[in-house]
Amino acid sequence: MSMLSPFKGTFALTSPRGYRTLNGTREYHKGIDLVGKEDATVYAIADGTVYTLYEQNGFGNYIRQHTADGKRIYYGHLKSFIAKGGSFVKKGQPLGVMGATGHAFGEHLHLELRPAGSSSSSLDICEFTKIPNTFGTYCGKPQGEFSKDKTVDMLMQCGIVDSENRENWELMLSGKAPLNQQYVRILFERCCKKLLEKGVSA
Repeated sequence: MSMLSPFKGTFALTSPRGYRTLNGTREYHKGIDLVGKEDATVYAIADGTVYTLYEQNGFGNYIRQHTADGKRIYYGHLKSFIAKGGSFVKKGQPLGVMGATGHAFGEHLHLELRPAGSSSSSLDICEFTKIPNTFGTYCGKPQGEFSKDKTVDMLMQCGIVDSENRENWELMLSGKAPLNQQYVRILFERCCKKLLEKGVSA
């Protein structure tokens, strides 16, 4: 099994799973901390329903994703959300943008896996993702294909087209349905927002 990466391109593991000391307190770090080097967008590492939440003194802006077998994946300290709360996303779809909300000393992603029915115990996220549990820089690629139409697939990977409108875009781009003016407007608005987030201006 290849590595399940929440980032495109290279990322650094800055805090492994295990015991660590912060501000003089030794505690068990249940997940891993990652920093995207080339792209701050965070992608789903599994299929599942996402919930967008906010915790002031902990994860800050975070997403809790429920998988089919009941496991829960936590994506913490996000700057902003891309996925809508309550929506179903597939592995490789964008969820949000890496940030430093909540209890964080710098921009990073806290990635954690918990078993079904538990709010405190954790599972080994490194075993699940195949990301080595050691400091270092790694290179991964979000996995998943969302559409057989290459253009629609790219738009979904960028977070511009969502799964609810996938079939409509496939029909429109194949010429089997007329272009919907409202859909086109939304697409351009989302493209412009993406460019502004990356600091691109006219």
